[in-house]
This record gives sequence, structure tokens and C-alpha cells, in this order.
Amino acid sequence: MSYNRQLALVVKAKDQVLSARDETGRTDAVAGRRAWVLGTVIALVALTVGSVFGDRGILNLMHKRQEVEELRVELETLRAENARLASEVVALRSSPRAVERLAREQLGLARPDETVFLIREGEAAPPR
Repeated sequence: MSYNRQLALVVKAKDQVLSARDETGRTDAVAGRRAWVLGTVIALVALTVGSVFGDRGILNLMHKRQEVEELRVELETLRAENARLASEVVALRSSPRAVERLAREQLGLARPDETVFLIREGEAAPPR
């Protein structure tokens, strides 16, 4: 082989190596950009999932708001019951008739000259 031919082959090989480096450089830049985009997408998905399903997420917030509303209703009911019981205590302390009514209704007591009839609700007696 002649010197010129060898030189031509060396130059051709060098050009191929340089062009491969350029393509690799471009590929690395594209790969880096793709990796950055993929990382960003994964981070956004993780943040979205965390903000919807996490301990402080939207679903948990909605559940806690529902619990708060249920507790408000229960509190109002308990306050009304407390007020009713407080008025009953005042009535029992001040009125002998209220004490008598309570004794008759809850304890089944009667005066000595009275007869008490208990009417049971439920199953009817079979006819004879």
C-alpha cells in the first residue's frame, strides 16, 4: 500500500471516530434531556399522588371535614339534651308534682289508695 492510500485510510478512520463522537455527544444531550423530563414527570406524579392520597391530602381533608360536621351535630344534640336535663333538675328541685310524676313513670310507684294497671304492648293474647 502506498503512503497516500494509508494516509487516506487513517484520515477516513479519524473522520469516522469524530463523527461517532459528535453523534454520541448529541445522543448524550438528548438522553440527558429525556432523563430530566422523566425525572420531572415522576416528581410531579409523586407530588400529585401525595397531595390527593397522603396524610395531608385532599381525600383526608374531606374526611376530616365530614368528621367535624358530624361532631358539630352531635355537640348540638348533647347541648339540647343537657338543657333538657337541667330544666328537669330545676323542676324536680322545686316542684313536688314533678317528683311524683317521675316516681310514677319510672319507678311504677302509686299512692296507697290507688290501683295500678299495667298495659303491656306487644303480642296480643290468643282468643279463647
